[in-house]
Amino acid sequence: MANKPTTSQEKSEPPSGKKLHRAREQGQIPKSRDLTAVCVLITGGVAVYLSRNLMFANFQQIFISAWSEESFSVPGHFANSGLFTHTMALIIVMVAPVALSIVATAVMLNLTQMKGFILSFQAMRISLGNVNPFSGLQRMFSLRSVIEVVKSILKMATVAYAVYSTVWPERIALSGLAGREVSDFLSVTGMLALKLLFRVAGIMLILSILDFLYQKWQTRKDLRMTKQEVKEELKQVEGNFETRRRIRTIQRTLFRQRMLSKIPKANVIITNPTHYAVALHYETGMEAPTVVAKGVDFLAQKIIAIGRKHGVSIVPNPPLARALYKQVNLEETIPVELYRAVAKILAYIYQQKQWTGRSQNG
Repeated sequence: MANKPTTSQEKSEPPSGKKLHRAREQGQIPKSRDLTAVCVLITGGVAVYLSRNLMFANFQQIFISAWSEESFSVPGHFANSGLFTHTMALIIVMVAPVALSIVATAVMLNLTQMKGFILSFQAMRISLGNVNPFSGLQRMFSLRSVIEVVKSILKMATVAYAVYSTVWPERIALSGLAGREVSDFLSVTGMLALKLLFRVAGIMLILSILDFLYQKWQTRKDLRMTKQEVKEELKQVEGNFETRRRIRTIQRTLFRQRMLSKIPKANVIITNPTHYAVALHYETGMEAPTVVAKGVDFLAQKIIAIGRKHGVSIVPNPPLARALYKQVNLEETIPVELYRAVAKILAYIYQQKQWTGRSQNG
């Protein structure tokens, strides 16, 4: 005897968002063809009912033109007199509103059921399992096939009942149409056809809504996961998160090292003096001084230490340090409103270096 699958092997867990997204990309979406067909049928019926007067008038014109005495007695009269073109125009005027409403309904229903437009090439691929006769036999005798057969029988029985309950009470009125005017015949049969259509569509609409709910439940059931699959997906997600975190850490480290390597060429480091530190670089010909490094707390102390090691001037100026840190990004020039304050500091440093050089020479 085969061992009963353990709990961890049973698909008892609801599908994750990742699996639902993957199934959607593969075209595995709950969808009821019956619901679309019934809504198209109802839309077509409503369109025909609303345009019944136009259709009736056009039918009369077509019938009179096609069955006129000239159409039979004069060879080529129907084509040469323009009646053919006129008849085709009448047919297009009758059919166009119905056809457009049907197409629009079909597109809207499909988009609504699929929750948007999906182009899945994976769903179009030919699978060897679909042409395997043994797989076909398994599908033929599966529970899903039995349910589909029961649904088909139920739909056929529903349609048969709707036809019988609609046509049978009108049998006497239908038998009395023989020998009456064409307009009477079209009026009676047309209204009876619409009555039959709406009765069938009403019953089928209820069945199709139930079918859509069943398809939605069945799809969710097919996508259920085992406990092991949930664990594996969780590991994968956590692994991806850990990998991304390590990459971001490496990127931040490299960025910081690149920033600190530019401190030796700075002209001045403006400090808070302990919480903020901003290193500025300026050369003749530059538009304005550029921020080459900045940081707070530990990074600020690191910038100050590297600056002292390489002989960069350290100038405490808390308001200016905070303003530069918050307003200026790395490798950007300082804003115009800070020109005067920075220029004073650079001029002071330049003078200090000149005095130092003179005293050493003297």
